[in-house]
Amino acid sequence: MKKIMHIVAKLFMLLVWGVFIANLIQPFPGLTHVALNVMAIFMLFMHALQSLLFSGDALGKDVKLTRWEKFSIFLFGTFALIDIKNKYLK
Repeated sequence: MKKIMHIVAKLFMLLVWGVFIANLIQPFPGLTHVALNVMAIFMLFMHALQSLLFSGDALGKDVKLTRWEKFSIFLFGTFALIDIKNKYLK
């Protein structure tokens, strides 16, 4: 059940990124596009910060993340970190 919820959470993150990209291509009416742009900038900043923090030695010197793992942290945020924790820190 945990694994299914984890996959659903990642799919939801992809949906959120899709909404942000759609808003950039064709802005939504009213102030919605402004709110979505602010949320997109915040999410970009937070996921980039997570990716930078965990690309270094935050997980330990013996853990070397692949490019895909670094990109997945940027794309999925905490949900990717849960996968990485389960893979390396058992």
